[in-house]
Amino acid sequence: MRTTALVTVIFAAIFSTSASAAPLPEREVRIDTERFAQLPLAEQERVLVIKDRLESLMATDRSSLDPVQRKELRNEWKELKGEMKDLNRNGNVIYISTAGLIIIILLLIILL
Repeated sequence: MRTTALVTVIFAAIFSTSASAAPLPEREVRIDTERFAQLPLAEQERVLVIKDRLESLMATDRSSLDPVQRKELRNEWKELKGEMKDLNRNGNVIYISTAGLIIIILLLIILL
């Protein structure tokens, strides 16, 4: 009889604790200062404008928005992120897919 009472008390203690959700971590937009210093002045200003807009989008309470407004925010977010990638890349990066790399290696092996 005592063990069932003890088990009941343990289960009550475990499951009666309120599970509070942890607060969401603060998100921020970071700028690489070395790359930022290498950009021309006009692009530096554009980066700062985009940074401010991205931070304001992150701070927006989306729970009170209707689906159309959410979609507009999402599209603006994607456009700004794409522009930031273009500025970060600066047109000097070449990407080769894995399949393309394998084909190039096979062609080199066959030809040489």
